[in-house]
Amino acid sequence: MPKTTLHLPVIQNWSCHNCGGCCREHLIEVTAAEKARIEQQNWTADNGVPTDRPHIVRHSGDSWRLNHQDDGACVFLDERGLCRIHARFGEAAKPLACRVYPYAVHPVSGSLTVSLRFSCPSVVQNLGQPVSEQASLSKLSEEIVSGKQTLVSPPPVHGNETLDWSDLLQIVSVIDRSLTPDPKDNVQFVVRLMRVLSWLELVEQSHFETVRGERLTDYLDVLTRAARKAQPDNDLPVLRPSRMGRIIFRLMVAQLLRHDTAETLRSGLLTRFRLLATGLKYTMGMGRVPPLPEPASVVTAFRDGRNADEGRVSFRSAESPFEGRTTEIDELFTRYFQVKVQGMHFCGVANFDMSLVDGFRSLALMYPAALWVARMKAAAAGRERVTLPDVQVALATLDHNFAYSPALGTRSAIERIRILGRLQQVTRLVGWYSL
Repeated sequence: MPKTTLHLPVIQNWSCHNCGGCCREHLIEVTAAEKARIEQQNWTADNGVPTDRPHIVRHSGDSWRLNHQDDGACVFLDERGLCRIHARFGEAAKPLACRVYPYAVHPVSGSLTVSLRFSCPSVVQNLGQPVSEQASLSKLSEEIVSGKQTLVSPPPVHGNETLDWSDLLQIVSVIDRSLTPDPKDNVQFVVRLMRVLSWLELVEQSHFETVRGERLTDYLDVLTRAARKAQPDNDLPVLRPSRMGRIIFRLMVAQLLRHDTAETLRSGLLTRFRLLATGLKYTMGMGRVPPLPEPASVVTAFRDGRNADEGRVSFRSAESPFEGRTTEIDELFTRYFQVKVQGMHFCGVANFDMSLVDGFRSLALMYPAALWVARMKAAAAGRERVTLPDVQVALATLDHNFAYSPALGTRSAIERIRILGRLQQVTRLVGWYSL
């Protein structure tokens, strides 16, 4: 059986730095074979594993997951933040879900693309070995898709409008090139992003019965040239989003910030009511911002005295201009967006079966969402300038849920993305929170 072609992101580094965050923040489902293998490993108190609880528990229906310690850590995580299964039996003995993270592998036209989750601090900081040089990914990806269908249908461009894979990937390639810094153009990331959003608005109004192949190439060239001509430099036409636009945006931010762990599952109705109250506060946008979550991996990786409970600020603070649109922050967003686009980690099966246009809008909204949270971090510290660590922390926190949280895949959540598009609020939100 021939190997499946694997497409890797070309601008991303990653190696594990043993922060242990993923072992504290994720519910790890295991297959029946993995369950049997772990049970046969004969774990006892002498191995340092808790014996007052089962190591594997039922998750839902016929599925199983690894159990957790009282502090939320996986039962197999040791005091150094290392996996006991890995230490005793080698990496291959761990569940596949543990070995895959932070990679995300998606089927595309009979091949596979690889993206990464920026919830991992080493990914968001671009630390480690170039992903394009990691030969072990090919074997891992084959294991992920073993026995599964890789020839999936392409997502619609918009609505019911479809193209075959070769033409759809033409559009994806143009998005990727449009986000790539061009020394001859020399515009900031926010301008490149707003250009893509502007020409995708025209794509959304288009029908493609006869616009395929070379005609599609020519059409996309016309659109991108027009977008560059309409926004030739960094002098942005910044327009305040509408009240409805800001309400929908804050609700989306609240859903992205929600950080459910094993402790959340055990905490009962009181915690669930508190989460509901937090969501309502974000929707209203009045008073002080509830404490922002600090995932364990973020706390470990960014040891600079951050405390989400100190210096709480008002929702009004987010609407004031902030300085900090720097080259380093632009580089981070360029890398984030291109990894997601090259890995097809924004539409189709990778993002709740969204169309290409809806999916890219949901990805585009990660830019103002991350800067909104970064503003809160800066304001809580008494600063009017957003720093690179502010944005790294914000993006690592939010990307935990992007394309994964069931709340973001509901019909109502996807419809809110479409409403923001119809009201032309996505571009306004991007521009407004970029300052």
